[in-house]
Amino acid sequence: MRLSRAALVVAAVLTMAAVVALAQEKAATTGGAAKSTTAAKPASSSATKGAPSSGKLGVRTITGEVIDPSCWVINGAKGEAHKECMVACAKSGQTLAILEKKTNKVYILAAERPGEDPNKSVLDYAGQPVLVKGKVYTRGGIMAIQIASIEPYSAAKAAAH
Repeated sequence: MRLSRAALVVAAVLTMAAVVALAQEKAATTGGAAKSTTAAKPASSSATKGAPSSGKLGVRTITGEVIDPSCWVINGAKGEAHKECMVACAKSGQTLAILEKKTNKVYILAAERPGEDPNKSVLDYAGQPVLVKGKVYTRGGIMAIQIASIEPYSAAKAAAH
């Protein structure tokens, strides 16, 4: 089938109109003009410094509680009353997490090496308030932490410092 030049021009104009409409719709839903993905970034930008593709956010200190994320999400279970169940779940393979007190964010525990048990450093603190320091990562909406140190947290102890 052969198209006339006029038909080709009409098809090109309609395609361009559709592209412009999509760009305008995207700009309206993102709250501003569409941003160019090819815009130059300043040399001091972390993206140009080779930010890790792993989604590393850096070292953080988190005040929270060791939880079983499965029981917490499904039943809201946490604290000393849930300790026995949490330890049993961890020993059967459930990866534990830290529930940040201030933000209610959940940080899944991540081991430094494949096959390593991420729960080994936190089992003694199951269901307790803790102060955790470690490397935080994020990907696909999930937060994870590789714990460098963990200790019991006490509001009175923190206020004394």
